[in-house]
Amino acid sequence: MKYLLSVLFLILCSCGTGCIEDSYLAFYFDEEEFKSEWNAWKSQDIENYSFTLKEEQTVLTYGYEVAIIVKNSIMDSFEYIGKAPYNRDGSIIDPRYYTSISDMYQQIYDMIKNEELNFYLSNNTSSCLISIRYEIEYNREFHYITRFKPIYEIDSGCVGDNTAHEVTVSDFSEN
Repeated sequence: MKYLLSVLFLILCSCGTGCIEDSYLAFYFDEEEFKSEWNAWKSQDIENYSFTLKEEQTVLTYGYEVAIIVKNSIMDSFEYIGKAPYNRDGSIIDPRYYTSISDMYQQIYDMIKNEELNFYLSNNTSSCLISIRYEIEYNREFHYITRFKPIYEIDSGCVGDNTAHEVTVSDFSEN
């Protein structure tokens, strides 16, 4: 298992309302490893493959498992394994993210960079967010993400909307 648990940035919190005394604020994302694996994935130029994506269920998100077939680098089809998640109107939810491995890399990178910007912009005395880190595991043969989990630490005196959830990829096969 390749967990990314080191802390890249530690910023001492100047305490006031909503801030925890003697604590550290942190944002951790191993961007160098992420980009290295992403570039290795792209350099293989694998256009036709399939994989299984499993998204953990949270309070605000549906959990699901879906088999995805990619042709010419674009999702060609998908099929839910087990129960399909439904919208409130009764229609089946399409996989919201990660329609291909390349798309998964792009979506995760964009989300992390947005979270990083928001984390540092909101890092003030009224912020409840203490830290964000990302556990990311990779398949070292084909260089795709096998597990992605954002972890948010929130001040115990705050109520937060935490929709962070784990996503795993398995059953990768070149077609």
